Amino acid sequence: MTENQQTPDPEGQDGRDGDQAEAGFSFTDRRRVDPEDGSVRPSDQAGASEAAGEGTDPLDAEAAALYEQSQQDGDASGAPSEDASGESSRIAELEQQVNDLGEELKRSQAEYVNSRRRIENTAQVEKQAATERVLASLIGVLDDIELGRQHGDIAEGTPFHSIAAKLEDVLRGQGLERYGEVGDVFDPSLHEALMHEDSDAVEVNTVKLVMQPGYKVGERVLRPARVGTEGPQ
Repeated sequence: MTENQQTPDPEGQDGRDGDQAEAGFSFTDRRRVDPEDGSVRPSDQAGASEAAGEGTDPLDAEAAALYEQSQQDGDASGAPSEDASGESSRIAELEQQVNDLGEELKRSQAEYVNSRRRIENTAQVEKQAATERVLASLIGVLDDIELGRQHGDIAEGTPFHSIAAKLEDVLRGQGLERYGEVGDVFDPSLHEALMHEDSDAVEVNTVKLVMQPGYKVGERVLRPARVGTEGPQ
């Protein structure tokens, strides 16, 4: 039995290794997401790779989908939708209406307060005027009572004296005040001088005689006191 031994040809082996080394090694980047900036590569490059029989890496496809989703989310958050813009406009419109109604309510309340104050003041003035008219109409009765006292017709202790005193008390309770006494300084706004005498006994015009007392309510004179005066020449 003969053993056939062959010695490897170093040159032939080296020749094959040299051919493979010369043929080199090529790499095709099939990733759809650019690793430098994260952008999605054009679809024509992916189509060309698929036409050449090259498959798509599932991890690259998922990464590309996630990147596109993030881009869409960023656009949606950056620009408000039409619904959100319309809602904001509606809210602003309603807030303006609330402010307008609030201002109108304040004006109405102020007008109500002013109107009520005017009505109350008018009612008070009319009430006071009515009271003064009634009191003024009773001044003649008070003059008769005073004359009756002066002539002794209304003696103290008689029923008529008690009635006259009660009437005067009631009128004083309504604000009627009697004034005019001998010795008072003459005041043309309170007195009506029916006669005057020159006298060196006084330095200013003074009431010497009261013919009819005066009556007033507060600062309003219902009837001036009719008097006779004396004063320097």
